[in-house]
Order: sequence, then C-alpha cells, then structure tokens
Amino acid sequence: MKDKIVDYFRSIDLRMYFILLFCFAGALRNLRSLLTSGFDYASAYSEVLVAMLVMYMAQVLLIFIRESKVWIISAIQAFFCFYVYPDFTFLPAIAILQNIIWHYAHGVSYGWMLFISLSSISALFSLEVLKTYFIYVLTQEKVNRRL
Repeated sequence: MKDKIVDYFRSIDLRMYFILLFCFAGALRNLRSLLTSGFDYASAYSEVLVAMLVMYMAQVLLIFIRESKVWIISAIQAFFCFYVYPDFTFLPAIAILQNIIWHYAHGVSYGWMLFISLSSISALFSLEVLKTYFIYVLTQEKVNRRL
C-alpha cells in the first residue's frame, strides 16, 4: 500500500508540483487576507477572497487526484483574475521581481512605474494561461495512460 502511494506521487510531473506549490501559496494568502480583514460575506471583498480560496483549493485537490477537467477551473481563474480581481497564481514570484526592481531603480518616473505595473499584469496573465495549458496537457497525458 505504501509503495502504491509513493508511486502515485512520484508519477506526478515536477511541473505540476510547481503549480501546486503556487496554488497552495495562493490559498494561504487568501485565507490570511480573509482572516485579517474579517469575514463579512456582505462585502464584495470577502466574497472575492472566498471565491479565490475555493478556486485554489479545488485546483490543489483536483490536481492531486489527477482530474482531467481541472484546467477548466484554471481557465475560469485566469479570466476572473484579469477582469475582476488580480489575484494571479504566480503573484508572489512577480512581487519579488517588482521589489528587486523598485530597490535598484531609484527615482524612476511615473511612466516607468506604470510600464512595470502593466508589464507585470501582462506577464501574470500569460503565466496563468501557461499554467492552464500545463494543467491541461499533463492531466490529459495521465488520463490517456490510464486508458
């Protein structure tokens, strides 16, 4: 039994573990924001945090059980993040890059700050679409192997 469990988790692609790490970090980030801001389901902010928390946890769970339709949740999250609330999966990685840029770029103009912010949003959306693609391809591959 233990060997089957170990083999099951070893057969998950390394890229999926990378995605899982960021999805779990996003779930924790939303849970922390929800707990610090106070849960008030009458406010739109709490509703968005709960929705993002559910999306992240659903992706984590469905990736672990190798459900092939998890890419649909990821695609919904990509468009939700682009149009409603910019809580992208790879936000922590881009935030680190932005902090490095702001640390070394002293006295930048408002135009450059706007350019870096818009470039970051574009990169985050592109990474979200790439994540959706990887989830689709890597879970379809596992489903095809089972058949």
